[in-house]
Amino acid sequence: MGGGIAGITTAYLISRSGKSVVLLEDGYIGSGETGRTTAHITHALDDRYYNIGKKHGRKGARLAAESHTAAIDFIDRSVREEGIDCAFERLDGFLFLDTTDKKSSLEKEMKALHDAGISKAKMINESPLKSADISPCICFPDQAQFQPLQYLAGLVYSIIHNGGQIFTETHANDIKNVRDNTIIKTSSGFTITAKNIVLATNAPIVDKVSKIYDKQQAYRTYVIAARIQKNSIPSALYWDTGNQKSKEPVKAYHYVRIQKTKDENYDLLIVGGEDHKTGNNSSKNDFETRFERLELWMRKIFSVQGPLEYTWSGQVMEPLDGLAFIGPNPGKDKNIYIATGDSGNGITHGTIAGIILSDLILKRQNPWSNLYSPSRKIGK
Repeated sequence: MGGGIAGITTAYLISRSGKSVVLLEDGYIGSGETGRTTAHITHALDDRYYNIGKKHGRKGARLAAESHTAAIDFIDRSVREEGIDCAFERLDGFLFLDTTDKKSSLEKEMKALHDAGISKAKMINESPLKSADISPCICFPDQAQFQPLQYLAGLVYSIIHNGGQIFTETHANDIKNVRDNTIIKTSSGFTITAKNIVLATNAPIVDKVSKIYDKQQAYRTYVIAARIQKNSIPSALYWDTGNQKSKEPVKAYHYVRIQKTKDENYDLLIVGGEDHKTGNNSSKNDFETRFERLELWMRKIFSVQGPLEYTWSGQVMEPLDGLAFIGPNPGKDKNIYIATGDSGNGITHGTIAGIILSDLILKRQNPWSNLYSPSRKIGK
């Protein structure tokens, strides 16, 4: 259930095994949060590896790095094997300081990165941007970007080719376990019977027992896109370390990439950030204010002159310990699986979910399953 990156990747991998697969989507393929992503494909985690190490230990940090790196490689390999035309591109990523932060935070992250096995990351003293001095930076080689909906379309084609069935505009309104099967009833009166069910719906729709909402919080994030002259900004992924003066548990940060267009004169600069907890409707958190702040920051750092072309927003589920919840839904029904808590790294977390969940359903060992287990205890 769910036609985003997590659900589609899971269905794709299970369909390759020869199992019977049905995918239900309330809207259309990618019409949820995957269609709103800015599509950074990276192992540079928003929650920082020094925090992951504190909460999950050195081994946990290494497994997190390993799994997110594997997700980048999986997407790369899938694009080539399936011949998917989705503008997939390898490129560098750069983490630079917010004006409220100090160089020591980059130095702390560099040590944590090397401890986690990301040995190619390096500190550089010269900014890749000519328009602003954002030195020093941490450079992450071999990251990636793509057009997410085109990627999903390629996987969907393969699922159908493998015998899988996909039903869009199909709302599930009742899920029950009966003996060894799960019965799903749709609002249009149809019934699906399955041995296993995956809830890849951004946030689980079955939560009476698991209480997964006690382990994560919903945040709203905002995105703008503006025209830039072609080749005027080095093509890369850019992130800052976030506002250290923020009282939010997750420091609001900015994330940037360049979307190439077919026009010979311009590309699009896509800038996101200004996150806040969902449901906080104070004047400081209204849409207009957030978009205005984002635009001011973009023009300051990247010296963009042209008008905005697009604005949109999305929902991010933030786990309290920084890593997604992927695996059996806590409770007695061991054949119901969930994937939630993307923590701003939805493309890699969603891909990791597909790999872990397909392994669990197909009774294969997975080295990351304990790290991402929804039943894990969350420390303070």
